[in-house]
Amino acid sequence: MKVKKRDGRLEEFSKDKIVKTAVRAGLSVDKARKVAEEVEKKIYDGITTDEILSIVLSEIEKFSKNVSVRYGLKSSLLRLGPAGYRFEKFVSSLLREYGYKTRLNELIKGKCVTHEVDVVAEKEKRYLVECKFHNTPTYTGLKEVLYSYARFLDIAEVVKDFDGVWVFTNTKFSSEATKFAECRGIKLTGWRYPENEGIEALLERKKLYPVTVLKLSNFEVEELLRNGFAFCNEIVENEKKIAELFGKRAREIIAEAEAVVQ
Repeated sequence: MKVKKRDGRLEEFSKDKIVKTAVRAGLSVDKARKVAEEVEKKIYDGITTDEILSIVLSEIEKFSKNVSVRYGLKSSLLRLGPAGYRFEKFVSSLLREYGYKTRLNELIKGKCVTHEVDVVAEKEKRYLVECKFHNTPTYTGLKEVLYSYARFLDIAEVVKDFDGVWVFTNTKFSSEATKFAECRGIKLTGWRYPENEGIEALLERKKLYPVTVLKLSNFEVEELLRNGFAFCNEIVENEKKIAELFGKRAREIIAEAEAVVQ
């Protein structure tokens, strides 16, 4: 049975892969195997990875809503880029939850040119934060890290109180990117990098699940993000505003958000 990946390549369907990722998300081995068996019954030759993900999430949710959310976290981060919403807002909100003071889209004069910096973050140390968003699960590579480092070097010749540059992404870093960053002391945060401190770990530790984990239409996602709602807990804490935005639909959105954060 062949599965069509996002880049068009075909690969053999693997029940073991589903079991492994479901267990990593928090499901028991027995339940993960049951999920994989149910998925195998429902797929067809040439099915897309997105379709499989939808089936897997539905099957996992029968056992645990929270595990389903964790399993779908990676794909939910890819949905954070609708028109008018910038990934740096999400990163800024996340950093504030960890005690950082942040400023968005600062214009800072370097030795050669003026740079618009995505986020300035400060807590004990002061970082120039560059945010790299992808709407497909591609790697954030060496070129992007080099570019961020070059901007930092230009600014650091004029502004002496930055302690370093910090690159955030919603996907994985390439091996060359992490190798260069380790050599040059660049702070990186991406999917499962650094180990136990990646973007997924930072979100899960404080139950800061993005609103894109919910079963929402693209319009609803855009409305939430446009009105400053990045995380599910913010929906729960602002029921009145959600009701103003979505009317009768608000009750369902709030109930699902509550199930995610409990």
